Amino acid sequence: MVASWVRRNFDGVGVTQYKPGRHLEAVQDHYCGKALLCIDVSYSMEGAPLRAAVDGGLDFLSEARTAYYKCGLVLWAGRVVTHLRTNTDHEKVRGRLRSARPGYGTALAPTLRAAIKELGPMSGDRVVCVFSDGIIPDATEAARLAKRARALGIRFVVRGLGDEAGRSLGRILRPDQEDAAETIRNVGDLRRGIASMAVSLRAGRKRS
Repeated sequence: MVASWVRRNFDGVGVTQYKPGRHLEAVQDHYCGKALLCIDVSYSMEGAPLRAAVDGGLDFLSEARTAYYKCGLVLWAGRVVTHLRTNTDHEKVRGRLRSARPGYGTALAPTLRAAIKELGPMSGDRVVCVFSDGIIPDATEAARLAKRARALGIRFVVRGLGDEAGRSLGRILRPDQEDAAETIRNVGDLRRGIASMAVSLRAGRKRS
């Protein structure tokens, strides 16, 4: 015999009965990661390397979105060629990446300044994902800015095409990490190498 006080009606108020509160967007934004994908588009990337980097970047954007990261884009050479912020529409970011063209120079400091200006005041997990195919000529200034970014809680994921590029980026952006930079050995591995930065987003969030 079932006791008379046992509740038999399990109906409840529908979950969509009330509109979301005015603070919902701010709460969601706090828990949604932000990532800036920074792709070297200097002239040494012309041709097959840039095409592979674009394809890898498109893969990265898809995977990062699945992992609940809002992604922006920086295309950089001797200056910041393009900076789309992390609140930019996903398809607009993809479209701009597809239209990437090579340019003069290789200077990382302007990219780091842009990343600090955007991500520094934000909360939650903030990641700057940097790819380059060469040695960074403005290493001293870039290292100073990277130190400032790390102090603000911004972390870096790094990929370099070739040993020299990997070591140069690693020394600047992640000087205290044993796995400072993952080296992409050749253009044939470039797409997969850039796309794999999305895996590091998830792994870093778990550790933080």
